[in-house]
Amino acid sequence: MGDTSTISVARATIDKFTDASSGELDSAFRRLTAEFWEDGSVRPEALSDIPALLDLLGAVPPGKQAKLAVLLGLLAEADSPGHPAVRKGLDLYLRLLGDGRKDPGREAALVFLLAHFPEDREQILAATAGLDEDDLSRLTRCLQPYETADAATRWNLGRVFPSPAVWGLTEEERAANPALEEWLGLPEGRGAGLWATETRALLAYAGAKALWSAEYGPAVSPFVAPVPGEQERTAEPADDSDVFRGHAAALRCPSCLGPLAGNAESADCDGCGASFPVRDGLLDFHDEPSGPSDPLLAGRYERGLRAGFVRIMGANWGGWVSLDDEDDYLTEHVRPVEGPLLDLAAGAGRWTRVLTRSLGEDRVVALDLSAEMLAQLRAKLGGVLTVRGSALKLPFGDATLGGVNCWNALQAIPDPERAIQEVGRCLRPGGTFTVLTFRQASDPLYRHFQRRLERQAHRGSFDPERLTGWLAEAGMAVRDLSGPGNFLFLTAVKE
Repeated sequence: MGDTSTISVARATIDKFTDASSGELDSAFRRLTAEFWEDGSVRPEALSDIPALLDLLGAVPPGKQAKLAVLLGLLAEADSPGHPAVRKGLDLYLRLLGDGRKDPGREAALVFLLAHFPEDREQILAATAGLDEDDLSRLTRCLQPYETADAATRWNLGRVFPSPAVWGLTEEERAANPALEEWLGLPEGRGAGLWATETRALLAYAGAKALWSAEYGPAVSPFVAPVPGEQERTAEPADDSDVFRGHAAALRCPSCLGPLAGNAESADCDGCGASFPVRDGLLDFHDEPSGPSDPLLAGRYERGLRAGFVRIMGANWGGWVSLDDEDDYLTEHVRPVEGPLLDLAAGAGRWTRVLTRSLGEDRVVALDLSAEMLAQLRAKLGGVLTVRGSALKLPFGDATLGGVNCWNALQAIPDPERAIQEVGRCLRPGGTFTVLTFRQASDPLYRHFQRRLERQAHRGSFDPERLTGWLAEAGMAVRDLSGPGNFLFLTAVKE
C-alpha cells in the first residue's frame, strides 16, 4: 500500500471524475485510469481504492458507468491482486447488465468486464438476456475454459475471431469438416495454447469496442455484406500452355534473379538451375510447402477475420471506412506505368478483382504465400497469373513492374522494411505503390488493445514517419498519406 498522500491523489482523481461535465469526461477518465493502471498492470498504491470504484459504479449515470466498467475490466485482466479485487463487484455488474437501461457503451463495457470471470461462467450467462448475438457469442467463448469445453465447442478452435457468430458456421459445415486440431495435427498441449491465444484476441477486441462505444456511441454491425458477384467467375481461364501468362519479361528466379524458361510443369532458372513447380496453374516460387490450413478459412476471411481485424486496428467501429471507400481509393490512385501490376499478398482476390476492372486480368499478377487463398482467387479470376512467393524475395527483375498494390497486408509481413525495399527494386520509375495498413494509435489506452491483438495475431502497425523513411530509402516518394482513425492509406511513386 502506498502512503496516504498517494492514496489521497487517487481519491481526488475519483472525485474529479465524478464531478466531470460531458466535455471534461474523456480527459477525467484518462487521468483516473492513469492513477489505477499502467501498461497492463495495476498500480500497487491504488489497489486499496478499487472498492471506491465499485461504490462509484453503482452511483453514477450510464455514461460514466461505461468508462468505469472499461477501467475495471483492465484491472481484472491484470495479474493478481487486481482480478479478485474487481471480482467482488460481480453482483453489481450483473445487476447493471440486467436493469433494462439499454446504453450501448455501458453494455459493451460490461461485456468486456464480465468476460474476465470464467469461474463465474454459469451465473454470468444466466444474466445475459437481451445481448446481441455477436457480443453474446464472444462472451460465451471467453468464459469457456479449454479444459472443460466439450468436443462441439473445441471444434470451433481457430474459428472464433472476432466472434463465433460472425463466422456463421452451419451444421452441415461442421459435419463435413474436421476439427482444426485434427486438420492441423496439433501436438499434445498445442490446442490449449491456441485456445488461450484466441481468448486474448477476443478480449482485446471486446476491450477496444468497449472503449470506443463508451466514448462515441454504438458500434456498427460486425457483419459484412457479400459483394455482388464475388463468387462468380469473371472469365474463362487463360491458356495454361503459357505458364507465365505473357509476363515472362518481368519474372525472374527469386534466388539469383536469373531468367526463367517455362513449360506446363515448371519454371526453370537458366542461371542457378533452380526449378519451380506449376500446380493447377499456380506458379510456386516458395521453397516451403504451403502446409495445411483450415478449409473453411478462405470462404470466411472477408466477413470474419478481415472485417474484425480492420475494425479493431483501424478503430473503424463507426464505419468510417467502407469497402466502397477502399475500392474508390484503388481506382483513383493505382496508376501503373508500362509492365504488370502486382497485387502483393493478394489473398482470395477481393481487391485483385478491383484492379482487374480497370486494368484487365491479363495485366495483373497476384502473389500470396497461401496456395489455398490463391486457388480461391484463380477460381474467380481465371485470367490473372497466380504466383506463390514471398514478399521478402520477389520473383521479378529490377525495374520490371508497372505498379504494386499491397492491401491490408504490409502489417502481416515479417520484415516490412525489407518488403518495401523489394518493391522499390522491382518498380519501374513512375510506377505506383498503393498500400492500406494501420498507424499506431496515438491514444495510449486504445493502443493497449491494438498492441494486444498485434501480439496474439503476429501483426503490426506503423509509425507513419518511420514508414515514409523506409519508402524514401527504397527510392519512392510519398504522394498521399491519409485515412481516418488509425487507417493509413498510402500512395508512393518510384522516382
